[in-house]
Amino acid sequence: MTASVITLPNEIRFSVRFAETDMAGVYHHSNTFVWFEAGRFALIEQMIGGQPMIEVEGGPIFAPVTKTRVSFKGFGRFGDELRLETFIRPQETTRLIFYYRLTKVRDASVVALGMTEHVTLVEGGRFLFRWPEDVAQKMTTFFSENPGVVTDGSGFDAKL
Repeated sequence: MTASVITLPNEIRFSVRFAETDMAGVYHHSNTFVWFEAGRFALIEQMIGGQPMIEVEGGPIFAPVTKTRVSFKGFGRFGDELRLETFIRPQETTRLIFYYRLTKVRDASVVALGMTEHVTLVEGGRFLFRWPEDVAQKMTTFFSENPGVVTDGSGFDAKL
């Protein structure tokens, strides 16, 4: 997947490639999770200032998926341009919950709604219980400057 230009801090656009389709030319559902990952990392880069990974004490934070859900509402075909919007639900802890809306660019019809939940771990598999102060400040500033990125999950079929 090659994402095109991001027009909003939580949006990526891309075209469905032939390799992502089945014999009918419809994208295979498994690609949805790959696209969600691309949207998540694009949003994180926007939140923390152009870095794809958050680091603590010189090491990366890992955020494995612990829960996911998708509601498929339509389909995309080879060549369709799709728009993925990624939203985040701010938490008191370091747990990360993202919501996704995948639509066709040409008519804005919804293709899929989804969510992923993540725990945050530091090197060695230890849980991260608190964001480093600089990361917490970047996130707070980003959320206040981009309120359209923040959600409580309502409006998504794929809820916790």
